[in-house]
Amino acid sequence: MSEIKAILCPEACAFPPGLFHHAKIHNGVVYCAGQVGADVEGKLVSEDVAAQTEKTLSNLKAILESAGSGLERVLKVNIYMPEQADYAAMNEIYKKLMPDPKPPRACVFVKGLPGGAKVEIEFIAAQS
Repeated sequence: MSEIKAILCPEACAFPPGLFHHAKIHNGVVYCAGQVGADVEGKLVSEDVAAQTEKTLSNLKAILESAGSGLERVLKVNIYMPEQADYAAMNEIYKKLMPDPKPPRACVFVKGLPGGAKVEIEFIAAQS
């Protein structure tokens, strides 16, 4: 039976605080919880979707590093957004910060996100 390891990353947002771990690792695969563009206290860094996307990816990068992985090891990305009009701005930051080759991804438009966030992203990644 394979061990399952839980990851809590002090540099990443726990939003909402105390309800989940940032990631779990099983058989060398890191499953990250969805992250929003908030600081460690759960406050959104800005109302701007580009700034939120940058912080979201920064949170996820810190989580991956805590789990022995990195952005170059991401296997699958899921993105959730309430506003289709924000897609281009999110995508510009994503293209800039995610290394090539870009992983497969989905972007789903939803009715709303926790705390009024404009973007939530989750990763599945391989450990290094």
